[in-house]
Parts: sequence; C-alpha cells; structure tokens
Amino acid sequence: LTEHEERDLTMNILAVGAHADDVELGAGGSLLKWARDGHSITIYTATKSAYRSPDGDLVRSAEVAANEASVAAEFIGADLITGPFECFQLDFGSTLNVALVDVVQSVRPDLVVSHWSGDTHPDHKGLASATLHACKHVPRILQYASNWYMSPSSFDARYHVDISETLEKKLELIKIYASENKRSGGKWLNYFR
Repeated sequence: LTEHEERDLTMNILAVGAHADDVELGAGGSLLKWARDGHSITIYTATKSAYRSPDGDLVRSAEVAANEASVAAEFIGADLITGPFECFQLDFGSTLNVALVDVVQSVRPDLVVSHWSGDTHPDHKGLASATLHACKHVPRILQYASNWYMSPSSFDARYHVDISETLEKKLELIKIYASENKRSGGKWLNYFR
C-alpha cells in the first residue's frame, strides 16, 4: 500500500468511559492494538472520577484520577478529554447528551467503543445510553464490559479483538491506576487476565 492508501485505512477511534480506568479495563488491550496499528485514539472520560465511600471517606481524588488517566492515555498513545461531570451523576438526558455530541463532533470518529448498555452501574448505564444517542451517525459502535457486576442479562460478546499480543501491556495499563488497584486489592488484574 502507498502511504496515502494506508492513511485512508486508518480510523479515528473514540473510547468513551464514565470514570478514569473504565476504558482501560473494558477495551485497553484493543486500544493498545489499534494504536500500534496506526489508528488515532481519543479517550473521553465523562467524570472527574473523584468519589467517596458510603461513610464519606475519600477513595480517589479528582487530581489522582486525572494524573492516572493522563499517564494511561500517554501509555496507549491516545488523546484524553475529561468531562465536567461528578461520579454518580451521569444521568441520560440533555446535559450529558450535548456534552457527548460536542466530543463526537470534535473527534469525528469512525469507531466508538463505550460501556455495555446492560451494565448495572448507574454511570455506566447512563453513559451507554447517551453514547448510542450521540453516536447515531457514527458507522461503528462497539460496547465493552468493564466489570463483573451481576446484571439481569449477560454480556453477549459478538465481536472479539485478538489481544494476545497486547494482553501483558493491558495489565501494565491497569497497574497505572494504583488508586483503584489499592482499593480493589488487585482483583482487576486477576479478573482481566
């Protein structure tokens, strides 16, 4: 292929996640593979990703989340856009839809990857619905499962990306989120392996 033909085959890929680490958990191996293959990757994290435990203790600050997300985006070779929303406030509606439409118009993606609409986490579910709404003119939308929460339905993976060559890099990527690995006792690494 000529350089021009190769450029025509590259895609703008938009990875959408509610919180810093969602995209990396759900599609990190694919994003690493696609970046290696020359595609342009943009990550949109809708929230500032700070949150507290039910008893009010700070689990992760917005500053820690922003730093980890920035390092992770650089590790992938992706651009990072962080939204203005707070955790547990991603309700499907005009404010979220407008913000996401703005991102889609700016990135002009050929492919979008986002949360699975059957996810039971309220932020994931709200953002999945907003993504389907905001991306109705995008030619390809894939959804990922970023956790193992129980749900009324099972995640039905119909499209697979072979990440055997990027699995170890995905695990390195997950390790960047030290705040979440500490909170979860490293369960994410074992789950995704």
